[in-house]
Amino acid sequence: MIGPAGHAPGPRHRGLLPALRRVAPLLALALAGCAHVRPAPIDPAAAAAALTARRLDQPGLVRFLDAMGEPPHGRFGLRALTLVAVYERPDLRIRTTEADVAAGQVVRARQLPNPTLSLSPTFNATQPVPSPIKVGPVIQFLVANFGARQAGIAAARAREAAARDVIAAAAWRERSAVRDALLTLWLDRRAARLQRLAAREAGQAQALIAQRATAGMLAETVLARAEAAADRARFAAAEAAGRIGADRARLAAAIGMPAAALRGVSLSFAAFAHPSAPAPDRWPALVRAAITARPQVAAALARYRAADDALRQAVDSQFPGISIGPGYHYDQGDSKFILSLSLPLPVLNQHQGQIAIARAQRRLAAARFERAQARVLAQIDAAAAAWRGSRDTLLAARRLDAIAARRAAQAAQAYRLGATGRLRLVEAEGQAILAREQLLTAEGQRLRALAALADALHHRVFREVSA
Repeated sequence: MIGPAGHAPGPRHRGLLPALRRVAPLLALALAGCAHVRPAPIDPAAAAAALTARRLDQPGLVRFLDAMGEPPHGRFGLRALTLVAVYERPDLRIRTTEADVAAGQVVRARQLPNPTLSLSPTFNATQPVPSPIKVGPVIQFLVANFGARQAGIAAARAREAAARDVIAAAAWRERSAVRDALLTLWLDRRAARLQRLAAREAGQAQALIAQRATAGMLAETVLARAEAAADRARFAAAEAAGRIGADRARLAAAIGMPAAALRGVSLSFAAFAHPSAPAPDRWPALVRAAITARPQVAAALARYRAADDALRQAVDSQFPGISIGPGYHYDQGDSKFILSLSLPLPVLNQHQGQIAIARAQRRLAAARFERAQARVLAQIDAAAAAWRGSRDTLLAARRLDAIAARRAAQAAQAYRLGATGRLRLVEAEGQAILAREQLLTAEGQRLRALAALADALHHRVFREVSA
């Protein structure tokens, strides 16, 4: 082997190869730890086909319900439908994935900075002896500020805790959406039955009045009013029946299913039969727990802690650390070992901008925490007021229903004795049906107010009944 200028390389010249051999294992180790991305394309057509094909009897869902203690046999109640929503709805998966992202950020905060390998080969054409080559690896290690590193890890963990709290809030919203949709369907089905009865009674009253008007016993204006009342009753019955389909579609959307998935499915409304309102002696503890520990409040507190740790990180990062660079140079036939140290000098800035931003973000997080608590308290107060008002309305509706039922019974007795005609009986029965409609409206208001109170307190008031 002939070197530059026709000189054979000496022992020192051959020292270049050992230097390169020392670098090769480091490069191989770095490449071996690299991650690889597996393709995961999304086919919109296939996704749409899978969405429209969802059913309550699909194998994966059946296994999930069975594992959760809700075997999908018979009727689907509130708990079973809520589990279906947990299984199928994407909102909860989004929040769970966001928590996974936050967990990844914790891993990123805890990881040590990689060393930097640098090579700067040079060739000295004017000095070929003993070797014109200068080359060697230098590895730079960053020794980070320990306080800033620990603060960054704490901030990442606080953000992860906030993301976990958001999962709990999303799970409650999923359950509330299913509950509200199922409750609306139940109330509308009962209202539709009453509207059909009311339309039938109005039709009978119209027929009786028409007979009397034909006989000259009643004026045509009375018949016209009866016809108009019957038309309104039939329209209300048709409108009530039409709401049932929309309610079932809303329930299907709440559980993440197409509307066709609920066709032929028997539903259970037993969860609404015996709601349990919070006991008076438990009320202060429930309010205090909601204001301090509801997922929204807990998430806001975790975000404040993250902002506080981020401020500590910004302050500690005024001195980010030092870089240590041990290395080896093959310098024109000589072996040289190097140790370099570098330290940033905070003379032009002392992280004032980062610190100012972090302070403002902490104040913003504190204000958002206060807003979260104020919103929870306002929600509790509004729900409690609506619930108390609904109880008074329900008591009044029950009194009116009892009076109307008693009058209908009296009219039936009088008709059987021949003291009154059938028209008076039909009118009394129509008034009783109207009172029952008002009672159903009052019951619906009370149940919805109780549901809002449950959401405000994050306290379950509807007994979980298996389907």
